Amino acid sequence: MASPIEVILVPALMILLGFFLRQKEILEDNARETLSKVVLYIALPSMIFVNLRTASISHDMLFLPILGIATSFTLLIVAYLYCRARNYSKKKSWTIMIASSIMNTGFIGFPVSMGVFGNEGFLNAVFFDLSTSMMIVMYGVILAREFGGDRNEVIRNTVTFIPLWAVIFGLIFNAFNIPLVYVIENILNYFAQATIPLIMLAIGLSLDYSNIKNYLSDSIVVSIFKLVLAPAIIFVMLSLLKIKGMAFNIAILEAAMSTAGNSLVLAVQYDLDKDLMSSFIFTTVVLSVLTLTIIISVLTL
Repeated sequence: MASPIEVILVPALMILLGFFLRQKEILEDNARETLSKVVLYIALPSMIFVNLRTASISHDMLFLPILGIATSFTLLIVAYLYCRARNYSKKKSWTIMIASSIMNTGFIGFPVSMGVFGNEGFLNAVFFDLSTSMMIVMYGVILAREFGGDRNEVIRNTVTFIPLWAVIFGLIFNAFNIPLVYVIENILNYFAQATIPLIMLAIGLSLDYSNIKNYLSDSIVVSIFKLVLAPAIIFVMLSLLKIKGMAFNIAILEAAMSTAGNSLVLAVQYDLDKDLMSSFIFTTVVLSVLTLTIIISVLTL
């Protein structure tokens, strides 16, 4: 079995490759958007559907979205208190609160969960990721009210979110044991196999460290919230509920993920502090290489 540092190095080096390709202008900025769309609309839905269709779904998996939401709300309160203590503006406060409470359970969480715990880990991660989708919808509605925006657009984006439909259809095909014809099954398998490298390249293309020195103190604080406090919070919840096994491992691992890339989408859409959000994403991704290595070492003892 690979060591924890080897497991983390695989996605880390793939992300670094995407970062290098952007810095050397081998891939342009628009390549990030193109890769992200391929992942969201084709590769990731295929990966989710293929695995869910034949999965054995445990009782503990159903608790994972609830635990994820509870953890996010706890982090939201902690971040709010921090912003009040620092007397930050409304715009900056919401930027910090969102960055602290939305975990990258999909784009980074899926590959890491699969790399450490295989397909069973990935399936648990899919259920945990539902909490992130719900949080993004909630923030979209709140930010539209606070800063102006179209709530109907938030609803449309939710309804047309293809990975969510992949979960729904995967569960339907699983429950009724619906078979797939050979051609469709193999097409989906090929797309599914492309998901992880495409995700890693897209993340690498998205990393931006240009303004990090201007936001270092807040970035460190958010990193502590995301990478240290979040897994500690969910550990307490899991212990109280006496949840063990794979659900326990994945809940802690997913909670320890960096700030989600969708946080930047929200920052752009609702005119929050985009540079600050970019700094949070970069800092938490980089520092998570260390923290995830430690957490994986403990979980795989």
